[in-house]
Amino acid sequence: MKVKHKHIEVMYNPEELSLSQRASVDGEGNNVWFSRTQPEDLVVTLFFDTYEKGSDVRKKTNDILALTEPWPAKKGAKVPPTVRFMWADHLFTGIVTHVAQRFTMFLPTGAPVRAELTVTFKEVLNDKQEIAAKGLDNCRALYTVIGSDRLGSIAYNTVGDLSQWRLIAEANGIYDPIGFPGHAWTGRTIAIPDTDNVTFEPKGASDYV
Repeated sequence: MKVKHKHIEVMYNPEELSLSQRASVDGEGNNVWFSRTQPEDLVVTLFFDTYEKGSDVRKKTNDILALTEPWPAKKGAKVPPTVRFMWADHLFTGIVTHVAQRFTMFLPTGAPVRAELTVTFKEVLNDKQEIAAKGLDNCRALYTVIGSDRLGSIAYNTVGDLSQWRLIAEANGIYDPIGFPGHAWTGRTIAIPDTDNVTFEPKGASDYV
């Protein structure tokens, strides 16, 4: 596993691996529309064994436990460390939300030397993956924000209606329209939703009908 630039070696070689993803939808009956795709949590079982070394295995498992603790970030915020789980190649990027420990061997002193950890990861997406998960890449257009932009001007320039800025804000999770764009949004790509509620049809899509 990789945490920022820190590597934590673990024993992991399962007989099988399950990965799943669900689509969230709203509405019912003949009025159902897509909300987003949501990967399910990844649950893995990790093994640690320090019997031959005769050392306390908790010196290793404590590194995994520490991944559930927040780290200080800019402006005093606390954020969980983002972990890249590597197995053969990159398997999953997320945060650790739960660790269950089971110690199965002990030294005469009582110190544990063998442990089995069940670790649960919740996926963290980058901006590009978040756009795809919300289906916003299948919207009217994508727009790269510059420092002089305002939501009203973006709405006017893209859909021809200044009043549609609220729809754009809602689609992209912009919760501070007055402070927009600021450093947080400048340079980022946002989605311009279909304000006419017309299904997006990419080039060539009619070939499959």
